[in-house]
Amino acid sequence: MSDPLSITASVVGITVAALHGTRRLLEDLQQLKDAPKTVKRLVEEVHSVNTALTLVQDVEDREWELLGADLAELLRTTIFNCKQACDLFRTDLQRWTRHSEDGKLAWKDRANVGFFKQAQIKAMSEQLSNYRLTITSAVSIVTLYISVRHSHITEEIKKTISTTQAEVKSAITTADKKLVILESKLDDINLSDDDGAAGFIEGKSETLRQLEGELKAAKVSQKLLNSLLSKSQEEAVAKAAVPSTTVTFGDQNSGLQAGTINGGVNGISFGGK
Repeated sequence: MSDPLSITASVVGITVAALHGTRRLLEDLQQLKDAPKTVKRLVEEVHSVNTALTLVQDVEDREWELLGADLAELLRTTIFNCKQACDLFRTDLQRWTRHSEDGKLAWKDRANVGFFKQAQIKAMSEQLSNYRLTITSAVSIVTLYISVRHSHITEEIKKTISTTQAEVKSAITTADKKLVILESKLDDINLSDDDGAAGFIEGKSETLRQLEGELKAAKVSQKLLNSLLSKSQEEAVAKAAVPSTTVTFGDQNSGLQAGTINGGVNGISFGGK
């Protein structure tokens, strides 16, 4: 069995690496002058993922333990997939813009990025959007657990639970739709005929690799989101809260009666002679 401490530590470790990856990709994208709109949208998504990863980094190792080792491992895998997607796309971007210098796109590269690679750029934006939703959902749940660790389930916390559940359910709906789309695209490209042209075969191979990576990552994200939804149930959250204790003093209402109370007190009754 994996050590929970090592798993939560690996969440923090992979987050540091992922932040490095997103920032390097962001630097490369921002260097492109007069970039197409799809690239500008991608820049926004990379910014958003970077912010989400920073939120993960702000949570201490021991606090991720509140969600359990299995969920922490799913989160670690999701963040790793995000890092890998950014690294692979950065490699592709450098290849697509290899004729350009000082951020100014050469005409050949402009045609490549502005037309031929639009589908891949758009797909990357959508992929990062899904990562952002999944990662921020995890942060919302762990924040909820942290908030009840030293208190009870109040009406305010119940409202927070309801809001968090709605957010996670929305993310699950988005993830489910994305899975259907990816599986359909993968089927289409596998059924398509190769026309023998080297450029076509290379493009198909590149698209296939991207789709397979997206599908694999989407399945992990879907599993993580479903686990988060389970953790967001009020009964599950209540287990992380301070246990309530009912204290009853007996029928001796005179003299000193002392004891130790562990946890909160939700009921005190005094007996009488």
